Amino acid sequence: MFKKPDENQKRVDDRIDVLWDAVATVDGKKYPCQVANISTAGALMKLDIDIKEEHHFLLDVQELNDYAVEVAWANRPFYGLVLLVGDDLKLKDHADKIGLDSTKKS
Repeated sequence: MFKKPDENQKRVDDRIDVLWDAVATVDGKKYPCQVANISTAGALMKLDIDIKEEHHFLLDVQELNDYAVEVAWANRPFYGLVLLVGDDLKLKDHADKIGLDSTKKS
């Protein structure tokens, strides 16, 4: 599951693939989204709306907490996020706690 970043990428931290349901609160509106992978200080989010780089918003990860995040890069529907504020910013530690897949079963 752990992936090393490609040599041409600016990432300095390894990532772990997850599939977590989340809610993004962008400019006061809530949007369902998914977290696709995590690192020590960031996450890859899938969300089908336009958000510009450096935009700040809240990300509520199901079964965890709310996090203040900033868009580091955008390639809709994927966004690279930097975790700014939250109770515990080490999302990798939560993979053991809630599992790699926390999507709602229909």
